[in-house]
Amino acid sequence: MINRIAGILMLFILSQIAVRAQDSCHITFHGHVGDSKTDDPLQGVVVAIIELNKTAITDSIGVFKFTDVCAGKYTFICQYLGYEKYETTIAISQYSHPSFGMVISSSSPIVIKGERKKEEVITVPHTNLEGVDLDKTRGESLGDALKDITGLNSIQTGPGVSKPVIHGLHSNRILILNNGVRQEGQQWGTDHAPEVDPFIASDISVIKGAASIRYGSDAIAGVILLQPKKMPENPGIDGEVNLVGASNNGLGAGSAMLEGAFDKKLTGLSWRVQGTYRIAGNSEAPNYYLDNTGFREGDISSEIAYKKDDFGIDAYYSHFGTQIGILTASHIGNTNDLYLAFSSPQPIERSVFSYDIGRPYQVVNHDLLKTSAYFNLASGGRIELLYAMQQDIRSEYSPDISYNDSIAKLNLPQLFFDIVTHTVDFAWFHPAFKSISGSIGITGITQANVYQGADYFSIIPNFQNYGGGIYAIEKWTKDKLTVEGGIRYDYKWLKVYMYNINLKLVEPVHEYSNFTTSLGATYQFNDKFSVNFNYGSAWRPPGPNELYGQGIHISAAAFEKGDSTLGVEKAYNFSVSAKFQIKRFSAELGLYNNIINNFIFLNPAGVITLISGTYPEFQYTQANVVFRGIDLDLKYYILPELNVYSKSTIIRSFNYTINNYLVFTPADRFENGIRYEIKNLKKIKKFYVGVSNVYVAHQDRVPPNSDFVPPPPAYTLFDAEMGGFLPIFKRDVEINLSVNNIANTAYRDYLDRLRYFSDEPGRTIMLKLKIPLFIKKQTNDSN
Repeated sequence: MINRIAGILMLFILSQIAVRAQDSCHITFHGHVGDSKTDDPLQGVVVAIIELNKTAITDSIGVFKFTDVCAGKYTFICQYLGYEKYETTIAISQYSHPSFGMVISSSSPIVIKGERKKEEVITVPHTNLEGVDLDKTRGESLGDALKDITGLNSIQTGPGVSKPVIHGLHSNRILILNNGVRQEGQQWGTDHAPEVDPFIASDISVIKGAASIRYGSDAIAGVILLQPKKMPENPGIDGEVNLVGASNNGLGAGSAMLEGAFDKKLTGLSWRVQGTYRIAGNSEAPNYYLDNTGFREGDISSEIAYKKDDFGIDAYYSHFGTQIGILTASHIGNTNDLYLAFSSPQPIERSVFSYDIGRPYQVVNHDLLKTSAYFNLASGGRIELLYAMQQDIRSEYSPDISYNDSIAKLNLPQLFFDIVTHTVDFAWFHPAFKSISGSIGITGITQANVYQGADYFSIIPNFQNYGGGIYAIEKWTKDKLTVEGGIRYDYKWLKVYMYNINLKLVEPVHEYSNFTTSLGATYQFNDKFSVNFNYGSAWRPPGPNELYGQGIHISAAAFEKGDSTLGVEKAYNFSVSAKFQIKRFSAELGLYNNIINNFIFLNPAGVITLISGTYPEFQYTQANVVFRGIDLDLKYYILPELNVYSKSTIIRSFNYTINNYLVFTPADRFENGIRYEIKNLKKIKKFYVGVSNVYVAHQDRVPPNSDFVPPPPAYTLFDAEMGGFLPIFKRDVEINLSVNNIANTAYRDYLDRLRYFSDEPGRTIMLKLKIPLFIKKQTNDSN
């Protein structure tokens, strides 16, 4: 059956090649607009593509962007108050992502330059997910949405929880910037997925490696930036609706957004509201259902902004709430049953499909309030200010409830954490001096965590912490070379409140301080070939759970123990990357070597039996380790409409403390696929269809007898997708239909904490719709 489907699909692709549409339609077009005399960037310039009826407005550094543009020749019009209107034609190639600079004056026409402006050059390894590529991930968690990016994996705790992994590192070594705010919650556990709604983002950027001076010292693995679309500036009201359905777990998801801007006396004032709801039942492995693995999620957000030429203010609020079931088979009553579960090909408990969520489960509620402002100074500089408050409340419910009926009726959680975080950021972007541009900033953070669970001991105690940092980043550009360097100093203070074994209150205090540095360079040999080099150092103090945690981690079905003697992690990351692109072929190669001294990790330490059951036991420990790897992306256009691609993620880690491999390192991952794109297929615009294959190798580089169960065998998955834009009621509705794990292969992933007990979900068919709304037609401002 699979061969027949593949054969039909290939015949379809080959038959459509005959019609040969002219060009690809997923091109991203960047540009800059600046004053011809001063070369200063111009904000608020309206740039229009006449043939597509599309407009864009330049941001604070003069940048505009169009996405999903088909190849061809287009008429561009540039308008700005006090400057002459100018019209020109630009040819866009289907094999490249063009970038142009536009320099305008009040007495001369636009000048088109075929070279990149210095603001566009980024010296750190990075990847952007936007446009149609981002739309195809709608309805998925952040970890699942990013795992197809080369160099990234996801670490899971069953089918309901997934979080991103960058070059083998995860959790509190990755900073997540949600709408400009450093995401702070209970991110210390592998089962604590980021409390964010990916539907909010219109652009997700991943910075790989310890090279992010601005965002924090502990970005040892990298930074993930979730950026919502810019607030509307043209008067009117519009929005969009996203709908997602999946066959495997009965997933249903819907997200709606409305936004608008005012005119006349309220010009500059804009608003946006958004909401998401997701529900899923028990996931289905190829041979059985996974009991109690459903989830429910409800999210809302709102934003209001006021912007003028010289200043702007913004207020943003979001709420994220979810209830996630925990696989029933992961909680075991005694040692014999635990080892039986380890060796069994499937859970002992039989299940059926259901949306019901019973014990054990976790409930998370995260609230974020942000206010920000910017000021463009008369001297040419810019100041940005930000304050944010976050509250993250997590409850974990064990399988067992009290034998006392009155207590059982209260349904109290065994673990309850309430963490409140306040952050402030100040940044000054100084005026460019000759070939040098940069910024200086100050950050501050304070946090308090309260534990009120029914269990006496906790995997994370009550604590308070304070921290502050100061940094400077400078960039120098000369012809084809760009060099960027930065330095940051941070101080962190931590006080823990806990009872010792004699039930005496103890309040240990820890203080940490250190420097973070980065140095990067990009050399653009020509428009086809460029090379990046980057060095970055970063450090991270141990968290309260790593120092003093001791207890059952219910959602991970494990007993975890901290170590109060743990020291500071220090990382030294070296990376080199190269990009090469000609008419039909493109390649991007990245190499990295990340040395981490005093690396903290959970090490399997045996099995422990308590009154509540028997659990795998993990001990936080430290070692001197190294992570080395290769990221490789290849793409070749057989025809303008047909391309083949390959993505390879290879990671090697070594534990020098024991002179052996490091446990829990991602296995090698290879993805290969073929994709056909056509401008129009009858009524469907920008139609595409593709087939891909993912191979994940067996992880045989592990210390002997270091885990409860040996790493699972290698596995191969086949996926397919098709989609495009279909006009419905005068709206171009974006449609994506995908089938994951076509062959319904039974497999277990090495990075899934619940692989000890069950297989991964089987075949999944997903349908995604994106419906634009035009409630009140927008009109372009004359300036």
